[in-house]
Amino acid sequence: MFSRLELDNFGIFNQFVWENHTRINILIGKNDTGKSYLLKILYALAKSIEDHNKQAQPDSLQKDLRTLLADKLIWTFQPEKGLGQLVTKGQSRLNVEARICKENYHFSFGRDTNRQIKDISNFVLPSDNLGAIFIPPKEVLTAFEAIAAVREQLEIFGFDDTYYDLITALRLPTTQGRIQKDLKEVLDSLEQLFSGEIVREDKQFVLKRGREKFGMFQVAEGVKKIGVLTTLIRNRVLQKGTILFIDEPENNLHPEAIVTLCKMLFSLSKAGIQIYLATHSYFVIQQFELIARHHNEEIQICSLVKQDETENTITPEFQDLRQGIPDNPIIDVSIKLYEEDVRLELEV
Repeated sequence: MFSRLELDNFGIFNQFVWENHTRINILIGKNDTGKSYLLKILYALAKSIEDHNKQAQPDSLQKDLRTLLADKLIWTFQPEKGLGQLVTKGQSRLNVEARICKENYHFSFGRDTNRQIKDISNFVLPSDNLGAIFIPPKEVLTAFEAIAAVREQLEIFGFDDTYYDLITALRLPTTQGRIQKDLKEVLDSLEQLFSGEIVREDKQFVLKRGREKFGMFQVAEGVKKIGVLTTLIRNRVLQKGTILFIDEPENNLHPEAIVTLCKMLFSLSKAGIQIYLATHSYFVIQQFELIARHHNEEIQICSLVKQDETENTITPEFQDLRQGIPDNPIIDVSIKLYEEDVRLELEV
């Protein structure tokens, strides 16, 4: 699990230090402040370490961690001119330092770097059962075969690794055996949201409700998003030690479903899953604030603020949601709408 991150000259982040990571971490900010970018940095590093850990298994193809990390950064960010394009404009080199599962990691490269990372720390693989999975804002079940074709047959940029890694995880069959109790409770609650179960049959995903089956083109977008989570629990991708990244979990969900989803994510965190999510939703922020206060649980919110429009400087501001929701544009707009509504009522 992450406990620290420091970035120097990585994309839009000239200097970024995140010292305190909690079981649930929320990123907010206006468009183009780097929320998704930051999620992908964390994901690329965690996923590279997970993939390197898997090489200890028999018959696995051995790859140097430098190669794994370079490939993951390339296919996650898809820079047309190579890795050097990830270095902040006007700077010569980027540096990344992170602490994961009580181990320190570091890598660095310059603007002339193409596909190889030479400056990297001697990685000590964590003993924890580290895993990482990213759920992007667009649903993947309908476009499942298209994503696979673009990556596996054409091998071209288009769908980045957050999409490809997700469909790879969804391909894993559900295994026999008992799911850990706390995750089984989450699974049951999620499936109650759409009164059914999403399963894979003949290389296609279908929604089963009793004896009826529905193709993904017949299923609401929000149901498909919830279905991804249930499938990942069933096939053991989501388990203790996994880091779950979700970009805009509120997409295509009714506010009532958003509230339930937030409660389920909190239950996942209690089951040993670390969660990072980026959101524009007042409902998401408000619900997690209520959860933090009710359970006296530290939930870190990171507000990304653009200090200078001309220099594109991003500054992080951190707060524990037990202390309330920090000032931010999402709340400001909500207040303005409320005040406008009151003004119109008074004019009637």
